[in-house]
Amino acid sequence: SSFCSSFVHQATCPRPELFCRMMLAGATMRRAMAGRVLRPAARVSAVAFSQRSFAASPLETTAKLYEDLVDKSIKEFQSNQKIVADDLDAEIASNKVVLFMEGTPDAPKSEPSQNVVKMLTQAQVVPLVSVDVLAHPAILGYTVSKTSKRRAPHMYVNGSFYADYDGILSKYQTGELAKSLGTESTKSSGVFGGELPIATY
Repeated sequence: SSFCSSFVHQATCPRPELFCRMMLAGATMRRAMAGRVLRPAARVSAVAFSQRSFAASPLETTAKLYEDLVDKSIKEFQSNQKIVADDLDAEIASNKVVLFMEGTPDAPKSEPSQNVVKMLTQAQVVPLVSVDVLAHPAILGYTVSKTSKRRAPHMYVNGSFYADYDGILSKYQTGELAKSLGTESTKSSGVFGGELPIATY
């Protein structure tokens, strides 16, 4: 029988008070056994922790991993340069705004990419084409090689590199992003004039 059917059967047994006592006894026994098993392990773990030396902080380690990813991505792009560059160059040339980001606008996979999506949404920068740099290493290698900026996201406007995260943030804060690329026609009118549209499903 499945776990669910077993649970329902026990919960509806003719003597629920017996079931409750059995459950409490079982929980007490598990806690007691866990204490006997985990206490020696905890001591061993503490000793191992005290002997371990950490060469870098978690942030430094993460940054190093990302740098390694970028290096490998550049090599992957260089080994497939013609086919990758031809396809992505055409994508950039045929669309007004192209965002190379980690993930997609509805599911960003990094904080910088998520923040850029929020800024573009606030400014109503549409239409927008996004390219997931994590879909294949050569894609990240392409945009890093093209922009000389090692950290995505990268945005292209009218076929040329527009800005990376820091540049987009700066243009957003000064109002240049909304002024040069924003769209007022997609915002609400009337009582809620100038506000972002509310999606209805």
